[in-house]
Amino acid sequence: MNDAIALLAISQLVCLGAIFYLYTQLQLLKARPRARRATISARAHPMSAPVDVSSRQAARAAMAAYAPAKGPVSTVAARGEAASLAARLAEMGVDVPSLARRMQKSEEEVRLLMRRQGAIRG
Repeated sequence: MNDAIALLAISQLVCLGAIFYLYTQLQLLKARPRARRATISARAHPMSAPVDVSSRQAARAAMAAYAPAKGPVSTVAARGEAASLAARLAEMGVDVPSLARRMQKSEEEVRLLMRRQGAIRG
């Protein structure tokens, strides 16, 4: 019985020590000034300097590439684009799982689209 009481006392001391340690760490965290969050995503890289484009045609093409979408894309048009992409990639010999990841669809949906376009059989 004395051994059980001794083990209980030791475990209580260990728990109190752990609570004291966590309390001191919490006080250290509170004492530090808050770090500001970065406003720029880690994936986004700011441009170093603006670049002058010599031709107007190249400038228009660049502006059109980064212009926001002009309206909502209809689901019919999106399905048609996905199906044509599936057909073109099937001709190049791309496997279905990687194609599904690129199109953000399930493999079964990609296979169905490819079957509808006649790209694969079965």
